[in-house]
Amino acid sequence: MAVKTNAQLAAFFETGDQPSETEFGHLIDTIAPTPVLLTDADTTLTEAANAMRINILPDLSANRTFSIPTPSAAGIMYRFIYGGAAEDTDNHIIDTVTTDNSVYFKGCITLVDTDGNSSVDYSNGSSNSKVTLTDTGDIDITFISFSTTIWYVSGFSTSADTAAFADQ
Repeated sequence: MAVKTNAQLAAFFETGDQPSETEFGHLIDTIAPTPVLLTDADTTLTEAANAMRINILPDLSANRTFSIPTPSAAGIMYRFIYGGAAEDTDNHIIDTVTTDNSVYFKGCITLVDTDGNSSVDYSNGSSNSKVTLTDTGDIDITFISFSTTIWYVSGFSTSADTAAFADQ
C-alpha cells in the first residue's frame, strides 16, 4: 500500500463509495507510515517512497545531497531526522530537484549550537532551494508544501555550525 494525501484519501470515502481493501490499506499506511532509512549516497526522493514519512539520514562518508521533488499539491510533507551514532563530520544537504530556484524554501531552522551560540537561520523566502547542515549531531526538520512552488521548512539542527540556506 502507499501513503496518500488527505485529498486522495477523501476521494475513497465520498458519498455512495464503497472503499476497496486496497484503499483501506492506503488509509492504514497513511496513518502509521513506515520510516525510510536513507543510504550514504546522493539521493533523489520520490513522493511515493518518501513523502508523508520520516526519512532517516545516515552517518555520512562524504557530503551528500538529498533532493526532494517538486510538490504535486499543497500539503505534501517530508520529515528528516538524523540516525547517526555520533556528530557527523560531513554535510547533509537538502535541496529541490528543480535547480532554477523557482521551487524554493520559506521558513527557518533553529541551530542548537554545541558551542553555546544558538541561532535561527532563515531562508530568503523567494529563491533559496538548498540548505546545508554542517557537522550535525542531531537533525529534525520538516518540509511541507504550501503550493507546487513553495516548501515551508521548520525544525532544528544540533551543530557547532549554522544551517546555510542558498540558491542552487
